[in-house]
Amino acid sequence: MISLDDMMVFAKVAEKQSFTQAADELGIGKARVSQIITKLEKSLNTRLLHRTTRSLSLTGAGARYYEKCRAISELVAEANSEILEVDQVPNGTIRISTPSTAMVNILSEFLHQYPEIKLDIIESDSYSNLIESRCDIALRASSDLEDSSLYAIKLGYFCDMLCASPTYLANQQKIETSEDLLHLDWISHHIVHGDKQLRLTNHRGQVTLLPHSPKVQVRTSASVKEFVLNDLGFAIMPSFTVKKELAQGKLIRILPDVHDLQIPIYAVYQEKTLMPLRIRTLIDFLKQHEEAFG
Repeated sequence: MISLDDMMVFAKVAEKQSFTQAADELGIGKARVSQIITKLEKSLNTRLLHRTTRSLSLTGAGARYYEKCRAISELVAEANSEILEVDQVPNGTIRISTPSTAMVNILSEFLHQYPEIKLDIIESDSYSNLIESRCDIALRASSDLEDSSLYAIKLGYFCDMLCASPTYLANQQKIETSEDLLHLDWISHHIVHGDKQLRLTNHRGQVTLLPHSPKVQVRTSASVKEFVLNDLGFAIMPSFTVKKELAQGKLIRILPDVHDLQIPIYAVYQEKTLMPLRIRTLIDFLKQHEEAFG
């Protein structure tokens, strides 16, 4: 029978990605840690770790097993805290994938409110595999969440809009129709919009497709904004990344009747029943601040 203690030893090895560091933290010998992992793999009839002389990494099965072990450890800790009548204060580290540096302000407010929590942030506009990247939660803008193994809570909506700088527009002819965009330089977010055509959707849901080749292709929203602010062209940009620049007049929204797409933003996570208090706290906080995504 597999013991809970052995599972916690494996979780520590997975966390540290080192037998030596895990042994030091657990206060047992490195050889004993190795024996426990070997016994665990035999009991499960599954390889949990890839081992070389220089590195240690989780297999796919090991990554899934680690998430369950970690969730059990956190649940035990919370249960013990309740039994001991310790006030429940959210604490610990949340590993979070977020699509934009524009989320820094709202996450900063969260940290001020919950000072015992730490954040490990991965800034990426690509779809994050929560298991492989070991993220607890991902903030994801999408109209379609294709991975049915994940849970998702809708946090709010943002507006996808066309923007350019006043300086760039001052050197162009007046922009009145969607076809006028073909005479402008397009800064494309390759992951989101590709490099073949502009897909524009108005508030009635009518779609316009325009074959267009971008002047610049990038893969983060931050880079899109910087190129547009540097007067190099126009882009399709999410409202939460350009709210400040629009208010300051550094960017101008163009053709709102042509492109005005409302897109939901979700908090995506793996586990529902064993969710640690700190992650529940973050999700509840974000749900209460949906205006940050608008």
